[in-house]
Amino acid sequence: MCGIAGYIGNKRISPTKQSELFKLMQNRGPDSSGYKFIKNRNNFIHFFFTRLAIIAPEKNSNQPYTYKDKTLIFNGEIYNYLEIRSELKKFGYNFNTNSDTEVLIKALDKWGINCVKKLEGMWSFFFHDSTKNNSYLCRDRFGEKPLFFFKESNELYFGSEIKFIRCLFDKKLNIEFKKLENFLKFGYKYIHKNNKSYYKNIYSVPSGSYLKITNNNIEEFKYWKIKSKIVDVDEKTYFQDLKEKLFTSIQLRLRSDFPIAFHLSGGIDSNSLAFIAKKYFNYNLKTFSVIGTNPKYDESKMINFASKQLGAEHTNLSIDVKKINFIDILKKQIKYHDSPVTTINSLLNYMLYKKIKKDGFKVSITGVGSDEVFSGYYDHHLLYLNEIKNVKNLFKQSCSNWKHIISPIVRNPFLKKMNLYINNPLFRKHIYQFDNFKKDLFLNNKSPNFIEKNYSKSLMKNRMANEMFNEIVPVVLKEEDLNAMHHSIENRSPFLDSKLFESAFNMPSAYYVKNGLAKWPLRQLIKGFVPEKIRFNKVKTGFNASIKDILKFNNKNIDFLMGESEIFDIINQKKFFKIIKNNKQLSGVENNFIFNFLSVKLFLENER
Repeated sequence: MCGIAGYIGNKRISPTKQSELFKLMQNRGPDSSGYKFIKNRNNFIHFFFTRLAIIAPEKNSNQPYTYKDKTLIFNGEIYNYLEIRSELKKFGYNFNTNSDTEVLIKALDKWGINCVKKLEGMWSFFFHDSTKNNSYLCRDRFGEKPLFFFKESNELYFGSEIKFIRCLFDKKLNIEFKKLENFLKFGYKYIHKNNKSYYKNIYSVPSGSYLKITNNNIEEFKYWKIKSKIVDVDEKTYFQDLKEKLFTSIQLRLRSDFPIAFHLSGGIDSNSLAFIAKKYFNYNLKTFSVIGTNPKYDESKMINFASKQLGAEHTNLSIDVKKINFIDILKKQIKYHDSPVTTINSLLNYMLYKKIKKDGFKVSITGVGSDEVFSGYYDHHLLYLNEIKNVKNLFKQSCSNWKHIISPIVRNPFLKKMNLYINNPLFRKHIYQFDNFKKDLFLNNKSPNFIEKNYSKSLMKNRMANEMFNEIVPVVLKEEDLNAMHHSIENRSPFLDSKLFESAFNMPSAYYVKNGLAKWPLRQLIKGFVPEKIRFNKVKTGFNASIKDILKFNNKNIDFLMGESEIFDIINQKKFFKIIKNNKQLSGVENNFIFNFLSVKLFLENER
């Protein structure tokens, strides 16, 4: 796990500027740093690298890494590097290190850029072939590792974080106000509908893609596309296949020369990973949880039960949101993220990573992606009802299950309606939460067209894929990466495995839901490993808090919220004032909006 940055163009980077950049990159790689400069035909190419050593921490694995006429800087982990290494040895390749970096550059030498199809892992890398005068920027299938680029005239800047580009560019970056406006209007699910950042002309390399750079021309190629093809085999066979793939994914992600911390919540996702690691792979667990003081979101009983059953050394980080220095923490986050922070949960995760770091860990594992792989959200269930509406007996039983088992625990008023997608299959209002109160708040109250990419004829699976690649998971991954790397921690997500996802995605829809329970495949394949109390836990609690709990709406804070800001070029100031002066209890949508407002305001202030 590392930080990478670079420049292709006609200028040299001064030693002073290099030093400034390395200071910014240190969090992503405190163990070593490296720089390389190449004069190649018409351009200067600069490689910058800082290392967080997880695998093969020896000095000879440091980067930039050169082999023959090729140079590589690489951020991430190639989990199946040992298997690829063995394959390369059969072709006569010898190895001087035990690192996945050397495996990657020699795979690039043997098979070219298409070698990425062989990789299982998370990565962003820059690779240059001096003989062919080609360069590549490449990102993993799910976009776990960030990679931004900025092209101006004949110059190309890139980096793991936008601040690295800002440093090398050495000019003011212009803010993309339209993206800020859409975030405020429609929430975090709209952020990654495209690859634009919050700065003009700075983009993310798309997940599952690489950019080929030749003579200042950039071409984008998609090396991984989701294929929707139902494989009609029996449920037992399917679940056994998924079990093997999940267990393999966990095994690969336990490869580390340093101990790994496990995030633990009260749900089945993190518990599945922890119990399999403990019971099947005999991994010595250290687990960490965030515990809130609001009884509505309290998972402590289930967490404490799980940690005892695991026999793990466990740490509960208890956070009273009413007592934390909320504004200061949020300011620090925003400055490091180069963007607004999207949820209160991100703030709490930031604090948890700080604790994990303090306890001496460099690697952690989370359950990100399970809901999108195994179908974990309530709207998935409703979309499933739409798919089976013509299968009379199954539909009747499923409706009964929804009414008696699921509906009582659903908080979103839209999703309590069992016939929601049966009556209106394209209903998406609950996704954007563009309520009536928002329409009056914006100086421009026009709503853009809903954007949903087509991955499958199944509405249910299409929703899951959009959440995985364009809505929920990209947001979580971006903030998890930044929160973790702020504290020099590598985060791993075993549910984000390409083979696991592909197998699950081509499963018949009826296999996802059973007896009123979502994630039925996961519940089945963890049988015998995870206690039944956890395995059949159907409540999705999560962590949340009211903005009024963490930011008292007194005169001082109201003056702060209403203070001069460019945000009022987007928001109607007078109408916003009415909302925060109102003493009524805030709705969920109002609560989220005020948090987002505050986050954007602080972001704009940081850019002054």
